Amino acid sequence: MRKLLDTLDLKILEALGIYGPRNILTLAKTIQVPVTTVRDRIRSLRSHLSLYLRVSIYHTFIGLKKVFVFAKATPGHERSLWKALKTNGYWLYLTAIYGKPESFYGIYGIPIEKTEQFHLFIDEIKKSKLAQSISLHWSTCIQTINLSNHWYDNKMSGWVFKWDKWINDIGNRGTNLPPTLSESVSYPQKADRIDIIILKELQKTADCKLSSIAKLLGISPQVVQYHFRNHVIAKGLIEGYEVSIPHFEVSSDVHCFRFNFDDEKKLAGFALSLLNKPFARSVTKIYGEDGLFSRIYLPRKQFRGFTDSLGELIRYGMLRNYDYVIEDPSRSEAQTIPYELFQNNSWVYDHSGYLRKIHGLDASIGA
Repeated sequence: MRKLLDTLDLKILEALGIYGPRNILTLAKTIQVPVTTVRDRIRSLRSHLSLYLRVSIYHTFIGLKKVFVFAKATPGHERSLWKALKTNGYWLYLTAIYGKPESFYGIYGIPIEKTEQFHLFIDEIKKSKLAQSISLHWSTCIQTINLSNHWYDNKMSGWVFKWDKWINDIGNRGTNLPPTLSESVSYPQKADRIDIIILKELQKTADCKLSSIAKLLGISPQVVQYHFRNHVIAKGLIEGYEVSIPHFEVSSDVHCFRFNFDDEKKLAGFALSLLNKPFARSVTKIYGEDGLFSRIYLPRKQFRGFTDSLGELIRYGMLRNYDYVIEDPSRSEAQTIPYELFQNNSWVYDHSGYLRKIHGLDASIGA
């Protein structure tokens, strides 16, 4: 493996998060680097450091509301609980988390008009013998946090964790949250079937060729180009680009933290402080609460520095409290938006079918 990263890599990665992989000419011009160099660097990062590029969908504009679900398995029924969580076709991400008993958390995107039925779905798992406990928390869209050169020391060729500086900076970040972290009052359906298929393919890889999508759909490339430019882009169906790379050289873990605050101003300052940090991958606001969920990616030797800093923030009154789980990477799954459930320009939600599957799992345990 080549040297992990240098400042030019980081410039390119940061620009990829802004412009995406379809605008390499603009990207290169902006960072004042030859196009050939940019392409070579991206090729190298992909082959040597597992660079992963995908679009982040603005689910609000396709009628889906995000929800986090946390479930503790009844001992002996871990596999069945995992299957139960996947019976609902609208799951986006599921992972096991370390702890006893075995537990899981998942992120779903639920059709806005079916949120009450999703509560009933979770209640049905509660009633079964599969979970000791299960809870759900509705959220805003998820703000992707991509890598920048902030906290990178080129002379040391590595990251420096300026925890004291971070604490001092939080109160100076302002209160204007990005639209992604604002609680939406409506969830308009701005997409049609072609748009949904385009988004699904771009979730797999952000530089997927539009001609390949046209071939998949059996339509002309011109039609796909029109939908991409005049629907997907013009209507704001893409929130941004997710640029993922394992950028720490030492052993690291991914955590899902919940942060609770006394008011929205403190929440905003904290959330904004995460947006350029190398240890944060995403952040989302919990609906109706002064709380955040954030995926935190940390070298293990820096974990104590992070939690010590959180303790300082609590003592200063800038944070009320926090909790976290550690993801088990050996049991994590993600899927694209459930395009097969999008019919006649609306989402099909088979509530009774999902419940029947849970009952089947529950019955098999009783037998």
